[in-house]
Amino acid sequence: MNRSILQIEDNEANRTLVRRVLEARGYSVFDAEDGLSGIRKAQEIKPALILMDINIPGLDGYEAATRIKSIKELENTPIVAITASTMHGDRERCLSAGCIGYIQKPIDIKRFPEQIDEFLSGREESLSLEEERSHLKDYSHRLVTRLQEKVMSLEVKTQQLEAREKETEEIYLNVMASLTKAMEEKDSYTAGHSDRVTYYSVEIGKFMELGSDKIKVLTRAAKLHDIGKLVVDLSHINKPGKLDEEEWEQMRRHPEVGANILGPLGFLKEEVEIIRSHHERWDGTGYPNRVDGKKLNLLSCIVMAADSYDAMVSNRRYRARVSPKEAIAELERCKGSQYHPVVVDAFVEFMNRKGIDHREHLLLSAP
Repeated sequence: MNRSILQIEDNEANRTLVRRVLEARGYSVFDAEDGLSGIRKAQEIKPALILMDINIPGLDGYEAATRIKSIKELENTPIVAITASTMHGDRERCLSAGCIGYIQKPIDIKRFPEQIDEFLSGREESLSLEEERSHLKDYSHRLVTRLQEKVMSLEVKTQQLEAREKETEEIYLNVMASLTKAMEEKDSYTAGHSDRVTYYSVEIGKFMELGSDKIKVLTRAAKLHDIGKLVVDLSHINKPGKLDEEEWEQMRRHPEVGANILGPLGFLKEEVEIIRSHHERWDGTGYPNRVDGKKLNLLSCIVMAADSYDAMVSNRRYRARVSPKEAIAELERCKGSQYHPVVVDAFVEFMNRKGIDHREHLLLSAP
């Protein structure tokens, strides 16, 4: 069993304390003083767990964690954030950087070894579960290979802020999309849902002759529209049969939770609002905020219709799918109440031109 732990911490006194406590517990502890040296050390020793101080020089802990998660050989290594900050949004920001949890400073030395045991125990269970589900796709391998080449090429020489911010944006987006994809593919009933919603959304956006900037926002929002389900109890998502009211209440949280996860990423401001409102309704009776249709972003309305359409033509544990023609008829029936009338008209015209029963469409449909 791998008992090595890497702590990335710039404070020597803190490093010494953590090393003493964990070595007494039987762990092998390695040190790094900043983000870049921590990344290199992680690649060298491949630890069982990384303890990441958030406030470190150079790359902060969030960015260092994100870069580590983009490296193929380290993508399954659990990272625990060590931070004194407990402000609103810190938990979501740790999650968006790829951390599995955080420990608050000052560290409670009595509880600290047990906390480390729990993090590692939970990871072993997760890995065991993945082995049992060997039929699932690990689609992110090809993605992170390309990202690794881009990210590590920055190193110390590429410290200019603009270049680093652009690279970091792409990494955040791909990590978030990877997490959402992995969640969906744990259940054959939801596998590929975000990809199909993205396809429908982008095609309708192009059909409506939206500009390239809007199509870019639409693509990002559609890919990440269900990211809030990462925090929602998965037993509700995978439950056979209909959900009771309490379970539905939990599920209705996912748009707001998704917006909170991505909220700290300022470059996703418009996408965050789309994700927050993709279950609102044109008549103002949707959730989470019962926003009137006239106040909804057009892109939100496109994702809303695409999401509903794919849900209708996809099998679910609690109901069978309907035909594409029946789903189109339902969109038209709810035009002006649940859905934006102009969006529905564009959706219907696009599908009729393409051919509702076209082979390409059927290949995109759920299993």
